[in-house]
Amino acid sequence: MTGALAAAALAVVSGVFVSAVAASTERDLLLVRSGWTPVTRDRRSPPSLPLGALSVAGAVPAWFVGVALGGVALGLAAVGAVVAVPALRRRRREARREAALQEQLAEGVGMIAAGLRSGRSLAGSIELAADELSPPLGGSFRRVVDRVALGERLEDALRVWSSEVGGPDARVTGGVLGLHRRTGGALSAALDGLASTLRARRSAARELRSLTAQARLSAAILGLLPIGFFLFLSVVARRDVETAFGTPVGTGAVLVGFTLQACAYLWIRRLLRVEP
Repeated sequence: MTGALAAAALAVVSGVFVSAVAASTERDLLLVRSGWTPVTRDRRSPPSLPLGALSVAGAVPAWFVGVALGGVALGLAAVGAVVAVPALRRRRREARREAALQEQLAEGVGMIAAGLRSGRSLAGSIELAADELSPPLGGSFRRVVDRVALGERLEDALRVWSSEVGGPDARVTGGVLGLHRRTGGALSAALDGLASTLRARRSAARELRSLTAQARLSAAILGLLPIGFFLFLSVVARRDVETAFGTPVGTGAVLVGFTLQACAYLWIRRLLRVEP
């Protein structure tokens, strides 16, 4: 019992350390993508460990704690949780950043149109948007201005910008701005219409997400409930679960069950996905 408590304490400390370092690394990565210039490290400072090594370091005590408390099933679940949590957090942070970019895009297009109406050039209007908008979109526009200042063509800089931001809205915006550079025309009026369209698309996306919230929650519950019940059985009926893992038929049945459960969850998520 003392060994199990010591292993649990070690797992908690390792998990906190891994989460703290992962959060710091992901924060610095997001700041760099938003246009922040990191401070140069001292050459004598040791290099930071990658997230993969940190996950492995946290998975080792998690395995021993899981096996001590609930057998092989709980040990595998603990290792999977330690390995998956940093990846899920990184994915969620990136999704939030992309959502913030898409929300700011209509405002940025409207600001470029206002700059054109005031007599600025297209490059000057983009610089105005870079100065007025907050990160992350302001930083992405600033990189466009920096590329143009270094001698790159505005069309190429806009193409790189649309690839960095991603999404159909950014591709349409980059296409409209690049087309104006080649053909000319009343760009401010076109950008005003584009800004209205982008606002309508974001409003429709928010409404669609609210309408599918209950279905997405049901998919999460249906996907996690059998797994949670199996882990509960591995604690309260540990001998029976270990007996199932001790035979090829039992192991195969458990693996097939989890595979079908994962396929059902992915299928539900696929049904709820709406392509833009």
